[in-house]
Amino acid sequence: MQQTFSNSLNDQIKERSTGLQAENPDLIGKTIMIVEDVPSNYQLLYAYFSKCGVKIIHVDNGVDAVAMISDGVKVDLIIMDIRLPKLNGLMATQQIRTFRKDIPIIAQTAFAMQSDREMCLKAGCDEFLAKPFRKQELMRIMSKLI
Repeated sequence: MQQTFSNSLNDQIKERSTGLQAENPDLIGKTIMIVEDVPSNYQLLYAYFSKCGVKIIHVDNGVDAVAMISDGVKVDLIIMDIRLPKLNGLMATQQIRTFRKDIPIIAQTAFAMQSDREMCLKAGCDEFLAKPFRKQELMRIMSKLI
């Protein structure tokens, strides 16, 4: 009887560990480009990643994001705001997709309508997050993509 309890407890621990891993993808050595023009939004994302062993590249407009990717800057994932100066996130994503289809792109926007999600996916984004979002939500999505 005690053996059954131990196995059950071990199974529960394994399930919890698996869930934690799914919410906290292994980011050590990964490079994430954050395309965000609002300093407080960038600072929040930076805080989310500050202890993950990730390298962050911050760009505050769509033109520079496209230029860096086209110049061959290696990134494992892009977090793309939609409302950006110079070139919005949808157009930046479309341009990046013409020469780099392999980089996962997560759109983030304060607009949470279903049509906004559809526009982001149609532009080439792999996922969509409506602001404000929680760290766990972002990590869950990232764990599917990288």
